[in-house]
Amino acid sequence: MREISAFIVAGGKSSRMGSDKGMLPLNETVFIAHIVKALKEASVKNITIVSSNEAYDFLNCNRIEDVIPDKGPVGGIFTALSHSTTKQNIILSVDIPLISAAIIKWLVANIDEEKQITQVKVLDKSSPLIAVYNKDVASIFEEHLMREHLKLRMVVDAIPTQTIEVPEEWSTLLQNINTKEDYQNLIK
Repeated sequence: MREISAFIVAGGKSSRMGSDKGMLPLNETVFIAHIVKALKEASVKNITIVSSNEAYDFLNCNRIEDVIPDKGPVGGIFTALSHSTTKQNIILSVDIPLISAAIIKWLVANIDEEKQITQVKVLDKSSPLIAVYNKDVASIFEEHLMREHLKLRMVVDAIPTQTIEVPEEWSTLLQNINTKEDYQNLIK
């Protein structure tokens, strides 16, 4: 696999869940451990967690805190890209614990170098938190942060973006677990 970094954005307040989503138990470990495992199985060596939560340190991954706190995914992606040492960067949210190495490899294999972002589309919904970002867009994220434009879709819409549709058989593996109801359905 090409030289690429991965960042797991895990700095959210988890207000709908009521607890840190990355530390939710699933199959004898926690969400974030599943994501790290998938990245390692996809041969991604440089994995960083964007979070102030020291509980993630058990994973022995780099961990960085938001450059500008409390700015949601826009702030998390800006932090990731501003710390990156590679041109291409996998950005994943912490609430997709079922993601697989095969999906990550597929995403990376389908990067369009003419675009600055390659994001997936799952069941007619684009997912900018399952994507590959070119490091060069850090300055665009910074501009939006300075203007308090914190809606991720608005930022992504301002950048040349490729959206690739996930094969239907993978769609359940990329469901976002955002609420207590989502979590209960997942662990049934």
